[in-house]
Amino acid sequence: MRTIIGLDVSKASAKLSVAVDGKTTYDGDITLDAIGFQSLNSIIQSYGGAEVVFEATGVYSRRLEKYLIDNSILYHILNTLVAKKRLDDGSRMRKNDVRDARGLAITEFTKEPVPYVPRFSDPLYRELSDMSRYYDQQTEDIKREKNRVHKLIQLSFPNFTDEIDVDNISSLEVLRLFPHPDTIKGHTVTEIADIILELGLRGIGQGRARTLAERLWRAHSVSYPAIESSSFVVKQLRQQVTNIIEMTVEREVVISNMINLAKKLPEFDILLSIPSIAENTAVRLIGELGDVRRFEKRSQLNSFIGLDLTEIQSGDYIAQRHITKHGNPHARKLLYWTVVNMVNSTAQPNHIRDRYEKKRATATRKKPLLVSSMDRLIKTIHYLINTNQFYSYELARSL
Repeated sequence: MRTIIGLDVSKASAKLSVAVDGKTTYDGDITLDAIGFQSLNSIIQSYGGAEVVFEATGVYSRRLEKYLIDNSILYHILNTLVAKKRLDDGSRMRKNDVRDARGLAITEFTKEPVPYVPRFSDPLYRELSDMSRYYDQQTEDIKREKNRVHKLIQLSFPNFTDEIDVDNISSLEVLRLFPHPDTIKGHTVTEIADIILELGLRGIGQGRARTLAERLWRAHSVSYPAIESSSFVVKQLRQQVTNIIEMTVEREVVISNMINLAKKLPEFDILLSIPSIAENTAVRLIGELGDVRRFEKRSQLNSFIGLDLTEIQSGDYIAQRHITKHGNPHARKLLYWTVVNMVNSTAQPNHIRDRYEKKRATATRKKPLLVSSMDRLIKTIHYLINTNQFYSYELARSL
């Protein structure tokens, strides 16, 4: 006798359906807290043990998953798309949480005839994944703040960006000191350079400080701001520049902590052996891909990322193939820019660039070629990690 419990997980509760040998015997619901999990455990014990199947619902299903792991309860967590395909039982639209829970339980008997045994990865991978997402969040927040700062500069110090690039911390520090042309009045170039030196910024010496001071003086001499130096916009500009600086520093701390954690994993050094993959990229790849060893085939890893190709053919009609994009968008973006760096003419010799250069001569479009290179990089990463080998250009080129 095989017992499966299907759970349709929502924000604070879950609908529950118990199926024994393919037939529903009980429907109910639980809360996603300590009391609800205890009720779930009682139900499992009343049946003499059971398997649990549920759909991944982001942060809401994470606590359920942890409870099942902590209590050694056999479970199967489904990708959202896989769960949708399972529950699509016809053209009639009859969908509710109870039906979904029943559907997950009953289809588990046919889709997984043998009880699914999850492979438990080191919790370190989950920690790196959370840190990688936070890093991406900080990156997006910095972009938004920079866009806001650019608009404010046009009101407060219009010609500042003509002379000084605001994409680095030292320039932002200078902007925070002098957010309006009037803040420079009464100071000579030498005095401005001394003020910049007093900040103690990394990479700013006498020469660099003097250059910044001269550029700032030129910008001040031609700028005609739309606001007065006493305007609230000046205060807002300073605050948002401060936000960018703080988030940039925090992001560097996150990467540093990720590197310290990733050094405990054997694949960290393996990834570093691949040309154009530095520590930043390596730790974020580990964070997004997780334990690559859990994928028996490269095609499974491709599907996880969303690089698997669609195929539509009917009669004489054959649709153009493209990637599904159903997987991890963060991993796809990271792999894309990694490949862009690898095929760059200044990159270290690698087999991916060799193949890219060979195909580019006859290719009509650049993007499909880069996607193909991403697939080849995935193949390389999967092989090296599963065989515990370091990258060898000579060996890769001969394959």
